[in-house]
Amino acid sequence: MVVRIVDPSGSEPPTQRLDTTPRPASLAGARIAVLNNGKPNAEHVVRRLAGHLAERFGTQEPEGAEKPNSSRPFEAEVLDRFRNFDAAVVGVGD
Repeated sequence: MVVRIVDPSGSEPPTQRLDTTPRPASLAGARIAVLNNGKPNAEHVVRRLAGHLAERFGTQEPEGAEKPNSSRPFEAEVLDRFRNFDAAVVGVGD
């Protein structure tokens, strides 16, 4: 899978290729990270989706984090905490 990152500021796209983790074959027992981006309603959306994944696919109880401000990136230690999870739900509200 190739992920293309587009910078809306008009700068050149990155030339370094990013490696992504393959999708899990099953979500049964998977550890799900729930990352709220700090936008209005994002908490509701990501929590509800994570609950649905747990109910329908048998994932573990989701663990989450929230950004205090939607315009700032997540702190490195927050992302490190979820580095070995099986999947992530990242919220976008509004």
